[in-house]
Amino acid sequence: MNINNKKRNVVEWAMHYRQIIILVVCCLVAFGIYSLPEMRKNEFPDFTIRQGIVVAAAPGNTAGEMLEQVAKPLEEYIFSYKEVRKEKTFSKSRDGIVYIQVQLNDEVNNKDEFWSKFRHGVSDFKSQLPSNVLALQVIDDFGDTSALLITMESEDKTYRELDDYMDDLKDRLRQIPAIGRMSTSGMQREQISVYIDNARLSKYGLSEQTLALSLLQKGFTTTGGRIKTDKYVYPIYVDKSLNTVFDVQQQIIYSDAQGNNIRLKDVARVVKEYPASDSYITNNGRKCLLLSVEMKKGQNIVKMGEDINEVLEAFQKELPEDVDIFRITDQSRVVGDSVDNFLHELVIAVIAVIIVVMLLLPLRVALVAASTIPITIFISLGLFHAFGIELNTVTLAALIVTLGMIVDNSIVIIDSYLEQLGEGVSRWHASIDSTLHFFKSIFSATLAISITFFPFLITTTGMINEFLLSFPWATTIILAISLMVATLLVPFMQFYFIRKPMEKKDAKGKKGFSFLDSLQNGYNRLIEQCFAHPKITVGIGVLSVFAGIALIGKIPRQLLPYADRNQFAVEIFLPTGTKVEQTSQVADSLEHILRRDPRVVSVTSFKGCASPRFQNSYAPQVAGTNFAQFIVNTKGNKETEEILDEYAPEYNDYFPNARIRFKQLSYNEAAYPIEVRLSGNRLEDLIQDAGKVEASLKEMPELVLVQTDLNEPLASSEIMLREDEATRLGISNLTVETTLAMRYGNGIAVADIWEGDYKTPVVLKSSKADSASPVDLKDELIPIAGGLADVPLRQVADVAPAWKTGQIIRRNGIYTVTVQAELQRGENGMGVTALVQDKLKDVRMTSGVTLSYGGDLEDSNEKMPPVMVGLVAAAIIIFFILVFHFHKVNIAALLFSSMLLCLFGTAVGLWIQGVSFSITCVLGIVSLMGIIVRNGIIMIDYAEELRATEHLTATDAIYHSARRRMRPIFLTSAAASMGVIPMILGKSGLWMPMGTVICYGTLITMVFLLTVLPAAYLLIFRGTSKKRSEAASLELQ
Repeated sequence: MNINNKKRNVVEWAMHYRQIIILVVCCLVAFGIYSLPEMRKNEFPDFTIRQGIVVAAAPGNTAGEMLEQVAKPLEEYIFSYKEVRKEKTFSKSRDGIVYIQVQLNDEVNNKDEFWSKFRHGVSDFKSQLPSNVLALQVIDDFGDTSALLITMESEDKTYRELDDYMDDLKDRLRQIPAIGRMSTSGMQREQISVYIDNARLSKYGLSEQTLALSLLQKGFTTTGGRIKTDKYVYPIYVDKSLNTVFDVQQQIIYSDAQGNNIRLKDVARVVKEYPASDSYITNNGRKCLLLSVEMKKGQNIVKMGEDINEVLEAFQKELPEDVDIFRITDQSRVVGDSVDNFLHELVIAVIAVIIVVMLLLPLRVALVAASTIPITIFISLGLFHAFGIELNTVTLAALIVTLGMIVDNSIVIIDSYLEQLGEGVSRWHASIDSTLHFFKSIFSATLAISITFFPFLITTTGMINEFLLSFPWATTIILAISLMVATLLVPFMQFYFIRKPMEKKDAKGKKGFSFLDSLQNGYNRLIEQCFAHPKITVGIGVLSVFAGIALIGKIPRQLLPYADRNQFAVEIFLPTGTKVEQTSQVADSLEHILRRDPRVVSVTSFKGCASPRFQNSYAPQVAGTNFAQFIVNTKGNKETEEILDEYAPEYNDYFPNARIRFKQLSYNEAAYPIEVRLSGNRLEDLIQDAGKVEASLKEMPELVLVQTDLNEPLASSEIMLREDEATRLGISNLTVETTLAMRYGNGIAVADIWEGDYKTPVVLKSSKADSASPVDLKDELIPIAGGLADVPLRQVADVAPAWKTGQIIRRNGIYTVTVQAELQRGENGMGVTALVQDKLKDVRMTSGVTLSYGGDLEDSNEKMPPVMVGLVAAAIIIFFILVFHFHKVNIAALLFSSMLLCLFGTAVGLWIQGVSFSITCVLGIVSLMGIIVRNGIIMIDYAEELRATEHLTATDAIYHSARRRMRPIFLTSAAASMGVIPMILGKSGLWMPMGTVICYGTLITMVFLLTVLPAAYLLIFRGTSKKRSEAASLELQ
């Protein structure tokens, strides 16, 4: 048949129409280059934080009453929703308030839809709670993470002035399309305080209730109606009586028949002031307002950060000199730095792989192979952009990990092309034949690597699923592009640029030095020894597998590592009920110590409150006046580690009655690394057993800050009315409660004064509201006879000090007391948990008390099994791909078993580098399995071909195949391991373990693959040639 009439195959078509292929490739590469700056960038994929808070307030109730009357019915209602994850939902009942943290199931993808339904349901349910529950709120933005936290600070400006500047800033930022919700914290509002003089009030025969009612009427605003004429409608406005402090002072509160007026100033001191606050925020010791900026979903955070920077720089120039803007957390900068570092590592990795290829191969050969790397990368980036895959550390990791595999396809084809050139085949036919010859092998190998990451998307849920989601797709796109470049572009490139076989001779006709030739000669001697002692060789391989398993069992486990950040948090806890002023003294002292350190850039202090969520896995704390928190910014990641190593051991218990927790930010969702949970029906038994556990854990040097989550008992005063005396004088519980609430509470807001959009409340309060002692309470005068007379409280009631439970926690509707502990710096959470379990096995628990573990262990037990199931599923998929490729179960089983050879290299690498076994290690192992299978396919394929076409025995076939395929296997292994070295040198807590597994695993496993696999093939298939020929002849009959 005429060759011109023969139907062209794909490779031949691509060679013939090379101009079209080159044009398409150039266009795709150009689109990839354009896409790089335009792509949406992020540090990690978007995580859905499936958490919310329900808050119920009933002032005057004890923690026990809050539990029985509010928490229990609320829990029962919340658990009626099937989306709620009960075992992770818990309530905290405190004095007058209940917090219920609601955790949703991982399967809930549209959390906004659920929270909308839930909020309406809780609002309707409020009617079933006691009438004294004044507020019931669902905080569904608890899981939203701030993209930026910006402070506006000044020494001299008032909070009102700062608030005006902040409003102006928000108006400008609102013009940026990517910005979502913005919220301001730390605002201290002025109020007009009316301090009542009870003696003077009684003199005029007035009571506080009468005074409050009079002022409420003055401050009440309603419509004045309207006048309707035939042609127009005229609204009626009545001027407000209260507009200034003077107006409030001059208010007439009583007039007698003679026309004598008693004004408010006659019975009270009226002042405009900042009330004593239970919480406030400072930055580097200066008062400030905090602006939390969130980003809309699906936006480019780096671009948003650049737009915000422009606004802030322009706005700062317009502000007075003593007003400064400071970014205490900037996720856009973190993302920008993270992506830039990874791109930097990617460039270094590309250069490293190209250098390896060029050192080991002749220049023209190396250039052809190396050119496929940037071509594949840019086309892949273009497709990422087209398919909406963002550029984050996960997708960039996929690019780095697949570098060796990208060049692998080309090397295998070019190696075969050179071999055919050496045999005298024309360049055109050698180029086509080499590609066609290996297409099935590299297709199966590429399919094996691509498809094996997808099981993780099925087996995992929640945060891990979202973290891994883009990795399989990115890997598949990259390897598919690599395969297409190798089969459509490389044939013409090798035809055009590589015109001679690899043989090089010097002027004397002798072959020059070649590293690959020397390596080949050394390998030839090694393989002969292996074939002389195949059982010993396979035995060594089997021993390496068991050694690898044993070593991996001893390597510390840490599912998710600490985050590489130039900031950390500090949490300060004082006894329950501590005034915020006392908490501030400790916080200010520690802040002063930290700010003296030149490595510290800024310290933002939250006293009596907690910061918004500024990192996905660091949940905001439930704060109180006994709590303070710092966000400390440092000069770099290294400085963060140094400061934590120095300060944490010294200052954990430096201040009396204060616990100082230095919190390094991590990707782990556990509140504390060590949590021992005691659950049961009797709180008294739990408290008793928790004391035993706490005492045992305090003996362990690996732990610090060991405490229960009960909080300290709350000191209080208890009033018991003597019914006979109280009834005789006409005093009821309501009289006592309202009188004391007015005098010892925060006051009663009776009116509002508006100046533009600035509201100043008028608050009626007692001079004892902010400063009193328990003795004052006994002598407090209670009005009788309509306010015409008073009696001291001690006359009608017994007043005694009492200790109330500080906090009661229920988890999944069951009483739970948790003993929590922080690790000493440098300790591993999983390792210490094992020591804790060993320590507590002899501690006897009361009957009915159940002991379980939270912290790192719970987090690992939830997340790691699905990942390991995904790993097993990936292995099974690889097995069936091998069966499909070879059509022989025994060969597939041999190659499948050879994947176990990666365990030793993995373990050795982790041990040498001193890194823990984490989730990215599993991704590294799957990548390693793919590389092993790829190299195994190349070797076994050739052996099977020699047996089929040359009719060689199994021994001769695998011997020649091993010798012939050593070079491409070595080259691809060297390229794969060199590609991830920048990942190791980058020392990222998240990605270094993956790079370590691939680098060490590839090199060490390569040695086993080139020795153990041929020896095993020899032992299994020796003497099977006759059986094969008989089977073949039977099929022909």
